[in-house]
Parts: sequence; structure tokens; C-alpha cells
Amino acid sequence: MSAIDFERRLAETIERLHRLVEPVLEREGLELVDLELKRGPKRYLLRVTIDKANKTAYRGSAQRDESEPVQDEVGIDDCTRISRELSPLLDVEDVIKSAYLLEVSSPGVNRPLKVPRHFKLAQGLDVRVKTRAPVGPHNESFYIARLTEAGDDGIALDVRGERVEIPYRLIAQANIEYRF
Repeated sequence: MSAIDFERRLAETIERLHRLVEPVLEREGLELVDLELKRGPKRYLLRVTIDKANKTAYRGSAQRDESEPVQDEVGIDDCTRISRELSPLLDVEDVIKSAYLLEVSSPGVNRPLKVPRHFKLAQGLDVRVKTRAPVGPHNESFYIARLTEAGDDGIALDVRGERVEIPYRLIAQANIEYRF
């Protein structure tokens, strides 16, 4: 199998996994933050990252009223319950044709930012952004900066007092950069 065929089949498998996992999470009041399928030396790793649905802001973000109590966070019980629900479903549907390990986890403090909604919830926080191509006044591909704005088409960062705009299509990877 060529590398292109492998990548195409992997993308189709991930799409099928999304269609199976998302309804289970929705029924439980959860959202799919990320789904990764990686080939390891002996078996695949299917990593499903979940969070509580309908959050209005992330802890410390500009949208969050700090006087309000923190919304429920995903805990080990949530991860265990979802793992037990997904495991037999994935086995019956036989989406992954070889041995795999299922890992269900919370996004953690340095949570990934995958879709515009995630970026909007993180406004006011420091983020780590890697781009597919250099952007900004200094043509950089990596930023750790304050996320000042998240719109429909992209984000704006405050990089040492300068505004840097990055379209979503150019973001390769982004995470909240929580500093302890």
C-alpha cells in the first residue's frame, strides 16, 4: 500500500470513528475535543479527548466571570464510563481492523484548541500556536502569546505589543499555555 493510500484510509477511518463516538458523547452531555489514531510499534492507539459540553468559558479566560463557581470538569469517572461505552461499540463496528488501545482522557490544563469555538472560549488566555506557514510582521511559525480575539475566520494574538492575525486554515496546532 502506498503512503497516499494509507493516509486516505486513515482519514476515512478517523471520519468513521467521529461518526460513532460523537453521538455517545452527546448523550452523556460531553463533547469530543480531539480524536487521534496513531500507529505504534505493536498496535494502534486511539486517543479520545472529551470535555463537558456547553462550556461558556475556560478557567481564566476573558469570558469567565471569576466570581462564579467553576463548571464541572471531566473526571476519571467520566473517562472510565465513556471508555466502557465505546469499547464494545468499536469492537462490534470493527472500524480499526487491527489491535488497538483505547485511551479516553480530559483535555488537561494545556488543552488543545481545535475549532473556532475552542478559540473563542480561550480569549484572554496565553496560547501556544504553530502555523503551517510563517505569518505576521516577522514571518514566524511559532507563537506563545495572549489570544485577544477569535472570530469566524481566524484569531488575533498580542505578541509583544503587536497584533498578529492568523487564519484558522494556517493553524497547524494550538494549545492553551497555562503557566504554573
